[in-house]
Amino acid sequence: MTMRPLILLCLIIIIGISVRIDLSAGTIPEQQTQSKQHLNTAENTDHNNENTLFYQEVIVEENQSVYSIVQQLHPSDTFALSVEQVLTDFEVLNPGVVPYQLSAGNAYKFPVYREMDNE
Repeated sequence: MTMRPLILLCLIIIIGISVRIDLSAGTIPEQQTQSKQHLNTAENTDHNNENTLFYQEVIVEENQSVYSIVQQLHPSDTFALSVEQVLTDFEVLNPGVVPYQLSAGNAYKFPVYREMDNE
């Protein structure tokens, strides 16, 4: 009879550890088909070298927007760039492409923003 509480305690501990690992690190792989590869760069020729844009090419899926894809590329919870800034940078990287009319299955260049080292 004294083994039953011990076995129950061990089972609760194992389940607790499993749930914690699953919630923090996760066990399901990301749905994004492209892993983060090296970042490409594009320089805006109208401005100086401080305006170098880093980008990653992503194949767009149904019901994705420019802003939602850029948010997925930045897993940080503190992504706080304005929609206007993201759309402007997208247009610089993809001349002639209307950001509101993305076609599923096509690859586009999406801006990747570096975190500021000074903060």
